[in-house]
Parts: sequence; structure tokens; C-alpha cells
Amino acid sequence: MRFRPQEDARIILRRGFPFFIVILWLLQMTVCEYLRIFTVKPDLLLVSVFISSLAFKRNTALSFSILAGILKDIPSSHQFGINTFLFALWCLLIIRLSKKITVDTYLIRALIVIILSFCGNIISRFILLFLGNFIPWGVFLRVSIFEALYTAAVLPIALRVFKPLLPSGGL
Repeated sequence: MRFRPQEDARIILRRGFPFFIVILWLLQMTVCEYLRIFTVKPDLLLVSVFISSLAFKRNTALSFSILAGILKDIPSSHQFGINTFLFALWCLLIIRLSKKITVDTYLIRALIVIILSFCGNIISRFILLFLGNFIPWGVFLRVSIFEALYTAAVLPIALRVFKPLLPSGGL
């Protein structure tokens, strides 16, 4: 039996990543409540979807994204399942986009996260509108823009924390 550090690290990483997602979910539900800016907190689970889409193969990344979506849907009462669907869709889009362009700079990564966060907010708000929950446009735009920017600002921190766990050639 040969020792292969890269393959062993990937196996350990794949087994430990669900715990990383649960830790990010707990941080989002607890610590991020105290780090709100303009009543907005970063979407750490979207960050985990982004990282898993770049770091793992398609099926593994998709399963991690579905897990993150289910965890994000747990505290929501009106639109259960929308985040599970959106995170799976975002995962597939990130994987396809990363094959077309290089996603190796923080600016490109941040722009992708901003776009995904903003689109996710638009879809969620329209679903809430159809369910009868009216949100004024000014509040909606402020929350959507600040959440997208706040999530993109947290992304480099999460990537730095996560980078040592990846084998060489990862993120």
C-alpha cells in the first residue's frame, strides 16, 4: 500500500466538509446575528456552496450544496425548499462557469458570489411576494445589495481559512 498524501487529504476533506457546512450554518445562525450591518448578515452557506463547487467533483459538490440548502431552509417558514433548489442550481452554474473561465482571482470570485447572492435574493423575494408578503422596493434593494456585498467581503476570509485544508492545486 502506497502513501498518497493528495488522495488521503481529499478523502479526509470530503468526509470533513459536511461538518464545515454545519459549523458555517451555526455561525450564521448565532455569531453573525451580532455582526449585522444595516440589518444584513453574510450568507456563509452560499460561501460553502461556492467553495464546494470549486473544490470537489460535480456529484460531491452537488450533495454538499443540497445539504447547505436544507440547513438554510430549516429556519425559514414560508419558502421551505427554495434554498435547496437554488444552492443546487448555483453549484451547477459555478461548475459550468469554472470550466469556461478561470476563477482564480478574488475579484472574479467576489463578482460571482455577488451575482449569485443578488439573484437568490430576487428569486426569494418574488416567491415571498407571490405568497402575499409585500416588501417595499427600497428595503428590498438595500437588503439585497448589502447582503451580496457583505457575503463577497467574507469570501476571501473563508477561502483563506479553507485553503490549507485543500491539497495543492485546489483553490
